[in-house]
Amino acid sequence: MMSSNSSNRPVWNQPESTYPQTGLKVFNSLTKSKVPFVPREGNNVSWYGCGPTVYDAAHMGHACSYVTFDIIRRIMEDYIGYDMSVVMNITDVDDKVILRARQKYLLKQYQDDASLSPEQVVGDVTAAFNEYVNKHFKDFVESRIGKKVATSEDWKEFVAAVDQGKDAAFVASDEKTPMHYNAASTAFWALSVARLHVSEGKARPDEMLTLTNSAEDVLSPWLDRQHGAEVTDQRIFRDLAAFWEKDFFEDMDALNVRRPHVLTRVSEFVDDIVRFVQRIIDNGYAYEVDGSVYFDVGAFDGKNDHFYAKLEPNSKGNSRLLADGEGSLTKEELNKRSLSDFALWKMSKPGEPRWPSPWGEGRPGWHIECSVMASEILGAQIDVHVGGIDLAFPHHDNELCQSEAHFENHQWVNYFMHAGHLNIEGLKMSKSLKNFITIKEALNKYSARQIRTLFLLSQWNKPLFFDAKSMEEAIVIEKSLSNFFANTTALLREFRLRQSESDARRHTLAPELDLLEALKDAKSQVHSALLDSFDTPTAMRAIQEIVSRTNTYLQRGRDNIDLQIVQTVVEYVSRIMRVFGMSNESSALGWGSSAASSDGQGAADRESILLPVARVLSDFRDVVRELALSGGDKQALLKLCDKIRDSDLPELGVIIDDHGDGRALVKIADPEEIRRDRERQEAEIAQRLLTKQLQAQKAEEKRQGRLAKGKQSPEEMFRTPEMLELYSAWDEHGIPTKDKAGEELTKNKVKKLAKEYDAQKKLHEKYLESLNA
Repeated sequence: MMSSNSSNRPVWNQPESTYPQTGLKVFNSLTKSKVPFVPREGNNVSWYGCGPTVYDAAHMGHACSYVTFDIIRRIMEDYIGYDMSVVMNITDVDDKVILRARQKYLLKQYQDDASLSPEQVVGDVTAAFNEYVNKHFKDFVESRIGKKVATSEDWKEFVAAVDQGKDAAFVASDEKTPMHYNAASTAFWALSVARLHVSEGKARPDEMLTLTNSAEDVLSPWLDRQHGAEVTDQRIFRDLAAFWEKDFFEDMDALNVRRPHVLTRVSEFVDDIVRFVQRIIDNGYAYEVDGSVYFDVGAFDGKNDHFYAKLEPNSKGNSRLLADGEGSLTKEELNKRSLSDFALWKMSKPGEPRWPSPWGEGRPGWHIECSVMASEILGAQIDVHVGGIDLAFPHHDNELCQSEAHFENHQWVNYFMHAGHLNIEGLKMSKSLKNFITIKEALNKYSARQIRTLFLLSQWNKPLFFDAKSMEEAIVIEKSLSNFFANTTALLREFRLRQSESDARRHTLAPELDLLEALKDAKSQVHSALLDSFDTPTAMRAIQEIVSRTNTYLQRGRDNIDLQIVQTVVEYVSRIMRVFGMSNESSALGWGSSAASSDGQGAADRESILLPVARVLSDFRDVVRELALSGGDKQALLKLCDKIRDSDLPELGVIIDDHGDGRALVKIADPEEIRRDRERQEAEIAQRLLTKQLQAQKAEEKRQGRLAKGKQSPEEMFRTPEMLELYSAWDEHGIPTKDKAGEELTKNKVKKLAKEYDAQKKLHEKYLESLNA
């Protein structure tokens, strides 16, 4: 079966199989449409995901991609039932890793150099600052102030010329301009303080450390240009990558993202990369220049029915994207045959890691890494390749063409899936733009389940906005599910404890049958949605609806409900939540509880679980006993009951929910979630109180303003020095009748002045009343 689009798009071949299919359709970036998903080998699915370039902390943009594809993977594995082979790479050899490792190392060396005087440090930071500003703002520096920035006064003049960085043309000149301006501003003010202290002879070593830390973004590139070529210890690059790889997986574990079945690192596949590149050369699609090897796009595109830029054909020749894909350490090579040609192997310059090759010592290009690692593990054709949409061109397009050039095939990947951008304040969240929130920062504010709920509520291949409003919606829905599980599991626990023989009455009546029918509809809707390109928003709406229907049913009271049917609903909702990765449990109802503690010590023992509760109950008994012996009143006892319900037990994860029938419902919850919820409620109350206070203050200020205005009597309001410049005659009330020239005022003018007089009279009367109050 063949599928093709218009002539400006490549042909895509629909995979075929005699194995029974599931009916799953996926949005395929290769066709820009939903197509039937057919694995190449029966029920087995090969999956490759682009992993992180490990040079800094992972941010919420990464979380969006990895959690999104974790949800999709879980649906395919746990719901549909595919046998998955999941491979992910770690990019530990890359321009970003090299540059960050060198700069961190050189800055640390510089800060540890005791021989540097404060004067020299200030001089170096000044030189770095001027170089940074004149490089990143070159066009605006020349056009706005007509000279390079060389002094503090020059910078102040430039700042004024670009309206403190808010000038519209300045901001719009490049997406990184605001980031560079902030870095320069931070460095300048730290430099100003340091200069002052040096001139006064008061500079201390710790102040120089503050200066170099504040000016890191401008000083580090300067140090790297001075000494980067001198860095030869390869461990500097490996150690940085290893540190951030460990940090990345800590974040993924905290977000409950499943580990891949196979993890690959670029540094472990260099020999394979060399052989892969040689094969591309042998096939006529690459050439060597001065120790570097480039892919020949012109030789590939159109030859043997090959097609370049299958994913983003309109981006062909986009110089900015092509340059970004080559890396910041790779200067444009004049000997390349075409601007579109890209590096498969880079000759290592001084200060860069290196490996032997037939073309001399060098290192892999970025794009070739994924092609080789994926192919080495999964073979010459892959079912699914996933990654962020920002990688589509040139990275993924280059992966496709170099792999198809190596294997001389036409469809290295059958299904390409791209997660949408995560936006913050209207911009794509990005390390390079420094407008990002790290995963750890986000987890300090929100739970992993709340964050995952946000992604479930959004279409996986569409842009998503990460802001307070979108998170509030996610929190509300996650909270409603938590309450549903807490209430129903508590009722079921009580039901099992009190379950007795039949009372010879039929319990499955119309309300129960309606609930069973609603559950049937929910299952159908969820199933259809998940097979429709993993439409989790629709699935979540169906889950919310059955939860709402069940909550309504529960309002009949515990003596008038069939808990067996309720359990059937809870089991289904729990299963779907487990499929979505909202819980780790395999069989528990609701969210369940973690089988092991975070430090890996295993399940808590009986004493550690029971002792805190026993202490609370013992303290409660002591006070009750004291009240009884001393003849305490009923109110004191009720306050004590409220305290154990509202404060003591919730801190241990126990919630006592009073019901109208006089029987409390005991629920178990995560103490951390209770704490977060309480803090959120307290913050909302505080915000409402603050808003009320501000409104009252504003109203009082307005009232005081009216009183102050009313201080002047209406008879005098038109006789002030200013008014004497306008009028020359007044009536018995003090209302002007003639202008300065002695001309009679018009009737309309006098009428208007009379209205002002009456208004002032009322204000003056209220002012006099306030004096007597």
